[in-house]
Amino acid sequence: MKNHYFAGIFGVSLLFFSLNAKAQMQDVTAMTQQRDVLKLHTELMDRQISLEKEKQNNAKILGKTEGLNSQSERKTDKFSSSDPDSTAKDAKKTAKLLKQTESANRELDKSNNRIANIEGEIKKLQVKLEKLRYTVDIKEK
Repeated sequence: MKNHYFAGIFGVSLLFFSLNAKAQMQDVTAMTQQRDVLKLHTELMDRQISLEKEKQNNAKILGKTEGLNSQSERKTDKFSSSDPDSTAKDAKKTAKLLKQTESANRELDKSNNRIANIEGEIKKLQVKLEKLRYTVDIKEK
């Protein structure tokens, strides 16, 4: 009789222990999913901040580039063959200006590429977050 009594108590305690462990395991998985969502959300915010900074930088570069482009267009049209000395000097100045313009255009292109890359990363992060939103509910206070 005592053996049956102890076996019953042992079985019931084992049942409660396994149910408690299962509940704790569900809590742990929910917490890890929430942690992953928060990490992705933080990364998304960082990317959005860097995107805004790059857009501001791009606007500055664009203004500089537009000015150089218009200057280059004006300078390249005004060569005359009447005075070879001044034409050579003007050609050197124009070549220097064209190099600056080319450099500014390259810088603008790099900035545009960085913006496109950051936007692509943001889209990927948003897709990952949407997949995780089905499994984790974030409560806002």
